[in-house]
Amino acid sequence: MKNESLTLFIPLYGKAMMSREGIFPDGTAERIVSSVDYDFGKVDQSRKLAIYMAMRAAHYDRMVEEYARKHPEGIILQLGVGLDSRVNRVKVDLPWYDLDFPEVIALRRDYYPESGQYHLIAVPALPADWLAGISQHRHALIIAEGLSMYLSEKDMRALVAAFRAHFDEAEFVFDAYSPLAAKLSKFKNPINAVDAKIDFAMDDPALLTGEGCECVLNSDIITPDMIAQLRGSDAVRFRFMGRAGKNFYRIFGYRLIKM
Repeated sequence: MKNESLTLFIPLYGKAMMSREGIFPDGTAERIVSSVDYDFGKVDQSRKLAIYMAMRAAHYDRMVEEYARKHPEGIILQLGVGLDSRVNRVKVDLPWYDLDFPEVIALRRDYYPESGQYHLIAVPALPADWLAGISQHRHALIIAEGLSMYLSEKDMRALVAAFRAHFDEAEFVFDAYSPLAAKLSKFKNPINAVDAKIDFAMDDPALLTGEGCECVLNSDIITPDMIAQLRGSDAVRFRFMGRAGKNFYRIFGYRLIKM
């Protein structure tokens, strides 16, 4: 696998850890971690990181639930999906497409069989000519969880343009490091263990805005409702992290409209 693809085992392990503790229900992650042929000793197994990965995933889970209520005619599209089990955690009756590199999808097929509504796409996100295989639904929710940092600004703009050209309207949601956090990550970051490199970072939503592209979400990952689920030293640690690092890593969402 490519170095960037190997990072999929970091959130997978974290979610499995939190599932075993009853903090973030993800039985599929537990099952995969116990059965997949991978040495999890190579990934950062810190409790702090595991909680953070579960918090991030919970944000996106809620977005999918809310989107399905508002757009019963829409579709779900996930880029760089890895082995994430959102399609199992969030039960929605919408067409659902999960995309990643061919070697990742080959592994994913062992745990997530395709069905009438669920589809796997075994290609990199760019070039985006794979969109031709997806019917031109009026509306789409596009999720790029844990992906933007391995792309470039040019790549991100190319994705925005491709989605605007294909869908009448779409919501494009992703998480991103700030430029300062990207610089600091050279010294300590779980992705360093698999030699993955950060290329894209942003702190100003205007970086990607333009005609037909409006920023509608700029959110902390650590939020009070999530801290409320923690106890003891975990709660204390994440209250501090929420105050000290709120601008280091955020979730952004853009409304894209075909022009």
